[in-house]
Amino acid sequence: MRRWLLALLFTMLIFGYLSRSIALFPVNAEPLPEETRKLLEKSLSVVELDREIERISKLKGTTQTDIEKSERRIAEQEIAIAVQREKAGRVLRSYYMGYKDFWLSAVINAKSLPQLVRVWDTMDMIMQSDSKAMSGYAEEYRNLKQGYGKLRQDKEDLAAVETQLIAQRERILSLQKDLDQALAASGDEQLLKKLMEELQAYWKNVGLYEVKQHFRALAEAMQNLPDFVKKTPGIIQSNGLKTKLTLSDDQLNEFLRQEDNRFQDFAFTFENGLLTMEGDNGNIKVKIQGRYTVENEPENAIRFHVDSLIFNGLELPDTTRADLEREFDLGFYPQKLIKFVKAQSVSMENGELVVQLSIGG
Repeated sequence: MRRWLLALLFTMLIFGYLSRSIALFPVNAEPLPEETRKLLEKSLSVVELDREIERISKLKGTTQTDIEKSERRIAEQEIAIAVQREKAGRVLRSYYMGYKDFWLSAVINAKSLPQLVRVWDTMDMIMQSDSKAMSGYAEEYRNLKQGYGKLRQDKEDLAAVETQLIAQRERILSLQKDLDQALAASGDEQLLKKLMEELQAYWKNVGLYEVKQHFRALAEAMQNLPDFVKKTPGIIQSNGLKTKLTLSDDQLNEFLRQEDNRFQDFAFTFENGLLTMEGDNGNIKVKIQGRYTVENEPENAIRFHVDSLIFNGLELPDTTRADLEREFDLGFYPQKLIKFVKAQSVSMENGELVVQLSIGG
């Protein structure tokens, strides 16, 4: 075991220093011993949890800034509404104290057309001023309600963010404790530490970038999928108000390889309710598995969710998958294909993606 690790570390160091674009482990190397693989996965999880904590901390700072802005805006709105309330109060008092009767009497008692016009113009000017005062009060009141609503939402968001932050900090402490215990019991603590440091450095500097590049390429390609579907006979089948989209994994592979050369080294398959992307380019070996779901908010879409992400034989944590989902949209939007249709269901079996569509939902 120790001899194997020394040889592996030596090879890794040579490759790491020669080129930052070469994978930490040769993609066709012998599989890692299970205990070593688990330790390396945990070390990657520590790095990714650190990154998630940093993201949440930034989000917390942004949310706190939003709360401060909302509080300042509400203070300004409260001053404005106090002014408008006083104006509106004067208007209402004038009506209840009989000024409208005074103007009605003035109109009735006008002795000439010019006098009537002057009275009418004066009344119109006052009524416009009254209307403006009442409208101003209503508008400021709406603004104040919106300000309170925004502040309440910001505070709820901050509470949720703080809960996430506490949970991730507790998680990383527990994971680091497990890692330290496993290292102490390994008999090769210093060697494994060095191995993990090199892996973490490689992931930060090269691995994460490569994975994101593949997700970015997929997201960009998915924007053109509706055009490919329209041009390919047999994918869309209609029967009255019912429409079915059937896309084979062969067709998906053909489409993606036309879109980006990097997908020449990867294969996509639909099986057992999952989309699996797997392959290597000599530097990295990636396996991504996920599922599509029909969602209606904020719009009808078939969204992709990453269930598993394995990089060079090491599984990455859920925080990495969630981060990639946030950053890259791999979804499919039926209304970009046919207007006024909605996806009703989606399934993946026997090498096919099948989407049931209906017109008008």
